[in-house]
Amino acid sequence: MTRSLARLVAVVGGLAIGWFLFSRVPREVVLVYDVRAVPDASGLEVDLRRGGALVRHAEFPLHGGGEVRHALRLPDGEYTLAWRIATPGGARAGERSLEISEAGTIVLPLGR
Repeated sequence: MTRSLARLVAVVGGLAIGWFLFSRVPREVVLVYDVRAVPDASGLEVDLRRGGALVRHAEFPLHGGGEVRHALRLPDGEYTLAWRIATPGGARAGERSLEISEAGTIVLPLGR
């Protein structure tokens, strides 16, 4: 009985450690910045932060509104996306929260 219990504890412990390590592995994520709400956009600048620390900064030239694809590898967690869209008449800026919990594509409407 004691051996069975020890095996069970070892298996459950191994699964817990595996789950913990797997959740720390960066995931393949594509952020799609939808700037169609700003048809005269000339540029997009984004800062992705986690816990106040800058994770990624990117700048994209634009020729009118549309969508920009940004492929990243990110660990699970909560992030803040600060964005700035340049236009001939000035800039629009904002922030939004973002949670990564799986690999895939996330569409983010900006400029509204």
